[in-house]
Amino acid sequence: MTEARVFDADALQRMLPHRQPFLLLDRVEVAEPGVSGVGLKCISISDPVFAGHFPGHAVYPGVLLIEAAGHTCGIVEYAGADPSAPPRIGYLAGVRKFSFKQTVHPGDRVEFHVRRRAALGELFEYECRLVVDTKTVAEGGIAVATRPAAV
Repeated sequence: MTEARVFDADALQRMLPHRQPFLLLDRVEVAEPGVSGVGLKCISISDPVFAGHFPGHAVYPGVLLIEAAGHTCGIVEYAGADPSAPPRIGYLAGVRKFSFKQTVHPGDRVEFHVRRRAALGELFEYECRLVVDTKTVAEGGIAVATRPAAV
């Protein structure tokens, strides 16, 4: 059995092209590179999105939860890539049947459980389950397409 690889915030900044305010993950644990992992985001009231979503009733936007799930999928793919191959970057290519069961608020710790469902060339489809305090708050599918990284 392979030991899980943990990527902290500093490592994620080296792996993802995103920067604040779109560096959405705090940590990712890759259980099986190229297959499965769990991303983590600690939701904070200091996140700039709460200035407008929603004043007086802070709710973390679902579209950003989907984006963070996509980042997790990209890190899982990155961790499974051949280190001698040219660098590639992942792009969100599709969102399928995402449903939200409850809202996410400041103070919540969101886990993004992702598992690869299918691969077709450079397109990878993942099933995603978002969890807060052992409760599934959202689930659905995400497709990630990889392309050569700009040099």
